[in-house]
Amino acid sequence: MLQAKGFDAWVTIDGVEAPEYNVEVSENQQEVNCWIPSEVGKKFVVHWTNNSVPGLTGGGVQVDGHKCGFEAIASETRPISLFMDGIAEAETQTRPFVFTPLELTDDDAYLESALHPQLGLIKLEIWRVDIGGGIAPSTIAVPAAQKVHERAKKGMNQHVQFGDAIQHAQVQSAQIRRVGMGPLVTFSFKYRSLELLRANGIAPPPERAQKRKASEPPQTESASTDQEAGSDAQEAARLRQRLDTLTSKRAKKNPEALNTEPATQENESSTVNIKAEPSETSLKPE
Repeated sequence: MLQAKGFDAWVTIDGVEAPEYNVEVSENQQEVNCWIPSEVGKKFVVHWTNNSVPGLTGGGVQVDGHKCGFEAIASETRPISLFMDGIAEAETQTRPFVFTPLELTDDDAYLESALHPQLGLIKLEIWRVDIGGGIAPSTIAVPAAQKVHERAKKGMNQHVQFGDAIQHAQVQSAQIRRVGMGPLVTFSFKYRSLELLRANGIAPPPERAQKRKASEPPQTESASTDQEAGSDAQEAARLRQRLDTLTSKRAKKNPEALNTEPATQENESSTVNIKAEPSETSLKPE
C-alpha cells in the first residue's frame, strides 16, 4: 500500500492486493511510484482512501495513458474509501480492467508507430473538488486495442484492455470541478509480468525450497551420541578379546608361573578398565 499526503492507494488483482516493488516518494511527497506484477487474464481494481484530508476530494484513473473516469463522494467522513474497477461505457454497465497480452505484428506499416509513452502505467491522481448541481455525462469511450510491431515492443508484453460488460444499477452523477493548479498527490503503478520484473532485478527471485533426500534424514544429537556409544563398546570388546588371547598364549608357554607366583595388589584382578574419551559432536546446519 502506497501512502502520502494523508492518502493510501493500492491495486488489487483478482481480489488480492498486489505487492509493490521499488517504491519511490518525491521530496515533496506529491508523487509516489512503484512497480507491480501483472498477470494475463486477471482483472484489477484501483483503490484509494482519504484518511485525514478535510474537504471534498476525488480521484481520476488513467491506464496506458487513457482516461477512465473520475470518482468523488460528497462526504466529510474520514477515513473514506473509493475505487475504480473499469470504464463505464453506459450508465448501467461497466467494462472491467483486465491485463491482456500485447498484440504484436510483423507488418512494417506499424514499425514507425510509436508506443504510447504511458503504456504499462496505471495512474491515480487525487484532487480537491467542488460538486455542482448539474448532471454530468457518466460514460466514456472504450479505447481500442493497441497493435505493436514486434521489434518495437521495448520489453512490453502486456497492456490493459476491458472485459465483458457487467450490469449494475444506474448511479446518479453530478458535475465535478477540480480545484487547484494540480493534484494533491499522484500515485503511479508501473506494471510488468513477474518474470520481467525478476529479470530486471526489480522483484526478488523465487524462494527455493530446501530439499532433503528421503534416504538421508537429518542426524540429531541423540542419534549421534548413540552411534558414538556403540563404537566405544565395540572397541572395548575388541581390546578384551585381545587381552584374553595374550593371556592364553602366556599360560601355554609358562603354566607354572601362573600357579606359583603370589598375587600382588597390581595383578590380583584381570579386569581391564577402558575409558572411552567422548568425542565432540558437531552439528552443521543443513
